[in-house]
Amino acid sequence: MEEKEQILELLRQKGVAFEEYEHEALANVMDRVEKGLCYDAVICKNLFVATRKKDRVFLVMLRAEKRADLHGLAHALGTPHLGFAPAELLAQLLHQRPGAVGPLGILRDQGARVEVVFDESLRHVPRVAMHPSVNTATVVLAFDELERIIRQNGNRIYYYASPAEMLRKQQNCRKKFAIYS
Repeated sequence: MEEKEQILELLRQKGVAFEEYEHEALANVMDRVEKGLCYDAVICKNLFVATRKKDRVFLVMLRAEKRADLHGLAHALGTPHLGFAPAELLAQLLHQRPGAVGPLGILRDQGARVEVVFDESLRHVPRVAMHPSVNTATVVLAFDELERIIRQNGNRIYYYASPAEMLRKQQNCRKKFAIYS
């Protein structure tokens, strides 16, 4: 069974309601936006990053229009550096490849080694769209369901708000970064 079918079968086994769409291969998240393949859902970019020693590995999910601040995120997570993890580690832990990284790969992380970081602004969105480990298909599901199945898998979840977002939310914010679990 191919990877996409394994992911979809896991979603069915967990009782997750989802929609599946087939489309041409997408090179990046902005391709999806430009081609109008949003399916009435929030579109996100997904980054697979690790510490220098590779002792901590993260899947980071941000809104498509946001810039990834790996330095700020590293600081918030209490590590001096985050960088893109090697493709071999992505394949080993999530059974995915660059260009098709997504949070559904967490369902294949049997040791729950990958920590998941969600953009704070996703916390209350109704629907999110993501690749099911291939860039020629999209799965749309409720964000609450995504969070539930990741927690069920045993992976740690954090919510990240950048300093600029925190300042917009609160005047006189003294915290530089915020991480929630």
